[in-house]
Amino acid sequence: MDTTLTFVDFAALSPLLILLTGALIVLLFESFSEVLSKKCSFYITLATLIAALHAAFYAPVSVNPLLTPWMRFDALAHVFSVFFLAIGLASTLLAAAFFKRFEEAFELTAGEYYFLLLSALFGLILIGSAADFLTIFLGLETLSLALYVLCGYVKKWKISHESAIKYFLMGAVAAAFLLYGFALIYGALGTTRLDLLLEGYQSLTYGSSRALFFGGIALVTLGLAFKAAIVPFHTWAPDVYDGAPTPVTAFMAVGTKAGAFAAFVIIFLVSLPEFDLFWNEAMAFLAILTLIYANYVAMRQVQLRRFFAYSGISHAGFLLIPLAVGTAEAIPALLFYLVVYAFATFGCFAVLAFLDNRAEGVLLSDLRGLFRRSPLYAGVLSFCLLTLAGIPPSVGFFAKFYLFKLAFQAEYYTLVVVALLTTILAAYYYLRIMAIMFSEAPEEEVEVMLTPTWPAAVVGLFSCAAIVVLSVYPTPLVEMLAEMVGI
Repeated sequence: MDTTLTFVDFAALSPLLILLTGALIVLLFESFSEVLSKKCSFYITLATLIAALHAAFYAPVSVNPLLTPWMRFDALAHVFSVFFLAIGLASTLLAAAFFKRFEEAFELTAGEYYFLLLSALFGLILIGSAADFLTIFLGLETLSLALYVLCGYVKKWKISHESAIKYFLMGAVAAAFLLYGFALIYGALGTTRLDLLLEGYQSLTYGSSRALFFGGIALVTLGLAFKAAIVPFHTWAPDVYDGAPTPVTAFMAVGTKAGAFAAFVIIFLVSLPEFDLFWNEAMAFLAILTLIYANYVAMRQVQLRRFFAYSGISHAGFLLIPLAVGTAEAIPALLFYLVVYAFATFGCFAVLAFLDNRAEGVLLSDLRGLFRRSPLYAGVLSFCLLTLAGIPPSVGFFAKFYLFKLAFQAEYYTLVVVALLTTILAAYYYLRIMAIMFSEAPEEEVEVMLTPTWPAAVVGLFSCAAIVVLSVYPTPLVEMLAEMVGI
């Protein structure tokens, strides 16, 4: 076996290596010069992400046996890498807006924040490129450890202390379940390699080995369901989202969810396609439970970080639909929905960045009269909310229709009916937010100041433009995703 790494191998790993280098540079600046770090950390992080994004687009395929047992370099891994780096780019821009507002008042240090953000992205890319259970676990824990600190990053916010501690304790329990599940599967099959799972499962003959395998699958599903905030493993999400700084909430709403579903796709749609009908039916049951509960509770929320926690849980329910279907066509459908959800969510948080001026975050009442104060902000937020609601002619409608079509063809009729009814319910609370924005604010009401900041504006306008383009012409993205995953 060849035990040397060539230039092609390093080029294939270049997105990870660039992220690691950028993170270390940011940390060194923070360690040796706080003044320089304050001025340069954002731009170093931005340059790192742009360089990593460029490298991800042109990364070659490595076939080195030193790497391939642990990491995949196929088209799906490239799609996940590009997607995660784009999430990191948007999160970095939103963080710049946050630091502009709160850095002086709460003595925040930008360098440590961006180092943790780059570390979380490193973990996400490991998940998307994993070829082994151990790589998935390493990626998930790298992501989680960074987020535990980011959730409590503003030390003077007591609400953030609760958020970080709760996330850490519950995340540690979920990690234990996940690792124990991997151990049981290894005990049944004798391997943690993902490409050997299906063959190993089909060769199981003893009842005890099959019981061990299915026990491991159950625990792995439970651990990933926690990361994706799927009911009933969602209880951490509302409190953690509520207490975390707004850009961290935005990153968790998109990045953490995308990472969890990337792991679901790699394990259950790529490595174990349609291995057991009972697992698919369990996913359908969890989807129904998640959709009903999340949409009901979301109607009662008045704090917008908490509202988007329940909104994200609801969308996790929609993302479970392709997992329940389990066919090859489910992969591009899930990826398309994730992309649309990411654009719409970041567009919403970009507008919230202009209104965010206190630890409690933006309240629903702060949006009253927003259209009169700024028609542009109100328009961007409205368009993103319509997309999340799935109201035609927005691309959110096409994304949900794609999922419903798959579920109907797979004869999950109850799931389709529940998803349709909860979509109508979701439209109510999204349209209620729009109604508040377009209403007149009382003259005596103190208005929340809209502080202009170009990074958040870039995120909001780009997200809105992408939604417009996809709403008019979604076919190229759908076809590209289907082609890249080999359908």
